[in-house]
Amino acid sequence: MDGIIFGTCSMAGLLVTALCARRAVGNPRVSTWSIAAAFGVCTLGVVFAVPAVASMAERATDIENIAKLIAHICAILWCAFLQVTMVDLAYRPEYLRSAIFQRGFAAFVYLAIMVPLFLATNAPDVAFTTAHADDGQVAAYLLIYLSYVLITCGELAFMCGRTARRNWGIRPWSGAGFALSTAAAVLGMAYAVSKGSYILCLILDSPWSLEVEEVLSPALAGLSILCLFSGLTLPMIGVLHERLRQKKALATS
Repeated sequence: MDGIIFGTCSMAGLLVTALCARRAVGNPRVSTWSIAAAFGVCTLGVVFAVPAVASMAERATDIENIAKLIAHICAILWCAFLQVTMVDLAYRPEYLRSAIFQRGFAAFVYLAIMVPLFLATNAPDVAFTTAHADDGQVAAYLLIYLSYVLITCGELAFMCGRTARRNWGIRPWSGAGFALSTAAAVLGMAYAVSKGSYILCLILDSPWSLEVEEVLSPALAGLSILCLFSGLTLPMIGVLHERLRQKKALATS
């Protein structure tokens, strides 16, 4: 299941990252570069979430669970870049510098907690998944990571929703794109709740089905990623569509 979902997301991510990077070249606005960076690190993280790639990474580095750590670091950086993107689009320019500092500092604090905890817990018989959440340190690591995802996706859902409302009816492509991005953020929150609730229920000695969680969480994560890829590329398609329409109008006039 993980291989199919994250393999599909990897292919979509490579395409979208290339399109966004091309658009960012020569464009001084922060949001264009932060979108390209977000998609780049997201694609890298998704690639390492593919089981076959994870196994190759562990053999190449001789470090257990290295792919899982890379995927989690990329997820945090992805959320931070998306926050910067939406702040640039949704708020006044004078707020941008302090917003970048705030989101960057929050991501740094989470990583400063997670990486040492990972290194202290990592061992050949340990996996940083819900299947090993009966290990207290694994559970703590996952809950810290999931809390960041939940908080940042909550903010992204708010900012994307507000931007979608502003553009709806004025810029249809952008309105639809940010509506899809809102759905992506909500799905990201659902992913964090799904995984986190299983761990918390396990701690309370009343876990729900691990088999269901291992199917539900990757599905929510994959849908979130695909919705976000689609949502943040729709405005670019809209711009291209408008340019083609204007060229056609000039050619016929």
